[in-house]
Amino acid sequence: MPRSIKAGVAAAAIAGLVLTGCARDSDVPAFDDVEPDMWESMANADAMAMTGVLPEAMASDAAIIEDMIGGNISDLQIYGSLNESATAIRLGDEDPIMSFFDDEVYVSMDMVWETMGDFLMSNASAEERDLFDRLATDFEGEYLDVSDDYNTTTDSVDVADLLEEMRSAAEEGRADDVTGFNFDDLHPEGEYAQLDRETDDTGWYYATQEMAEGDIMNGVVDEFIVLPTDRENPRLDRIRDGDTQMEFFWDEEVEIPEKPSDDQLVTEQDFMEAALGQ
Repeated sequence: MPRSIKAGVAAAAIAGLVLTGCARDSDVPAFDDVEPDMWESMANADAMAMTGVLPEAMASDAAIIEDMIGGNISDLQIYGSLNESATAIRLGDEDPIMSFFDDEVYVSMDMVWETMGDFLMSNASAEERDLFDRLATDFEGEYLDVSDDYNTTTDSVDVADLLEEMRSAAEEGRADDVTGFNFDDLHPEGEYAQLDRETDDTGWYYATQEMAEGDIMNGVVDEFIVLPTDRENPRLDRIRDGDTQMEFFWDEEVEIPEKPSDDQLVTEQDFMEAALGQ
């Protein structure tokens, strides 16, 4: 056999081994097998962030938040520490609109003015509207301490509690109050595919229906979860539930919220005087 043919056969054999190895690496574990490790790995994380999720405690604020965004809540992010009480809510990469630290709660003045705007301006004169706009500018980037008026027992938001609710709901076979997704509905067999078209990162996809090869990449499935192909730390990357997509970030990808500094705080007296135009 000529050397060139031998080399070709050898190269083909090596390529076959490499491809076989890749196939083994990409074997998708059954969801029942990976789920316990998923919850444990996420519980052991230091920090977590979720986008496209609105906590039940803020359900009444949905319309206000959507007005601030100018659309739906897909840009809303809840993020914070899983080891201490430090959770915040923001729109995109902006400063937080609310933050929670044990029994302390701070609300951005931007959200306060957005909340009160329609009420204050319903019968306002042109002069009063000008005053409102000026005060909104003056208070931009500052925070109101609402700790005394906020029911931190039932309305506080903490990412550790949100994650625990998701896990408890999954163990009970029900949809959780955080994402509205029921992990018990997932088909046990998953699919292997890229996480996105811009990187080589890959993931395991588990859907609420049995999938054929290519269904994920072709957009046939619209209710599924995604885990990166990481057998050591299989943590949620995203959840797709119909038209809603929730994305998850962990540890070093997450900014830990900090309390507003003293020069960022607005007192209730400051707020009332501003609202009354004094």
